Amino acid sequence: MTQENANIQMRLISINEVDFKMSPGKVDDDLVPEAINIGFSNQFQPDVENNSMSIVFGIRYMLTGEVVLESVYRFLFEVKDLAQFIEINNNDRFTIKYITPHLLSVAVGTMRGILVVKTAGTIFSKYPLPMIDVNILNTNLSSPKEG
Repeated sequence: MTQENANIQMRLISINEVDFKMSPGKVDDDLVPEAINIGFSNQFQPDVENNSMSIVFGIRYMLTGEVVLESVYRFLFEVKDLAQFIEINNNDRFTIKYITPHLLSVAVGTMRGILVVKTAGTIFSKYPLPMIDVNILNTNLSSPKEG
């Protein structure tokens, strides 16, 4: 396993839309941004043999329990020596070390730009994706959820 301060060499290869839904008619002009709950989802799909990491990353805007905007994209990265960042656990589960915040930072920033373009001219242009601490996001997305 590599050191945390290792020189990480990676690049974004492609971005593809998986899903996009928007319901601007369900949002009033006088809605305050704090009324919108923003949720995230992600799924990491490493391909160690090909040094590639795919992330399916989604953003969901909820208003009074109803989805009013949902955007999901697949981000494909090339990561040099990916195997050094992947730890295989029981039942083919894996843990990604050190690179997750970097990957999420690119996904969140790119998603922010995508939402600006996709929501231009709609009520949602008033509610851009806020600044997000990717380390906190990573912790929240990685934590087991109680059901």
